[in-house]
Amino acid sequence: MRFGILLVIFSILFSCSDIEKDRQVKKINGLTNSVEKLKITLTQNKISNVPEKKLAVYTVIKRIKSYYFTDTIDYQFAKKMNSYKVVKKSLKNLDGDYEKIRIALREEKIALRKLKSDVINGFGQREKYDDYISFEKNKTKKIKSLLDEYIYKKKEFTIAFDSLHPVLNDYSIRLEEKFKAKYP
Repeated sequence: MRFGILLVIFSILFSCSDIEKDRQVKKINGLTNSVEKLKITLTQNKISNVPEKKLAVYTVIKRIKSYYFTDTIDYQFAKKMNSYKVVKKSLKNLDGDYEKIRIALREEKIALRKLKSDVINGFGQREKYDDYISFEKNKTKKIKSLLDEYIYKKKEFTIAFDSLHPVLNDYSIRLEEKFKAKYP
């Protein structure tokens, strides 16, 4: 009789832990899906042709430094050049931010895979699984906020680059042509 009661108590305890395990695995799967969506969003928002844009910006700035000679400074031109230098700097920062986010997503995916394996197999401290899941959820939120900031900065960069580069590139080419016509 006592054996039967103990058997019922143990079966109830194990069934509760299975319910808990299923709930935890579902949370981890949800986080894994979130990480995958963030990875897709990051890939869709990658700045294309970064080396070509860096070279184009460097070429325009070098051309203007080499061929712009004047006694007076045009305020509008100076403002555009300052903005263009900010574009150059932000391109470098955006490229670095992209890599940091990409690496963070890869590491988070690995951490979630390990945590899921631990939960399924019952490794580690079971009573802390919910804390671990909460910790990984917070990391995913931080990565998402970094990605949102990256997308915002990328949008600002694109607007600035698309508006300034053609104007300053044409101007720098005209400066070079004038200089070469004047000093053949």
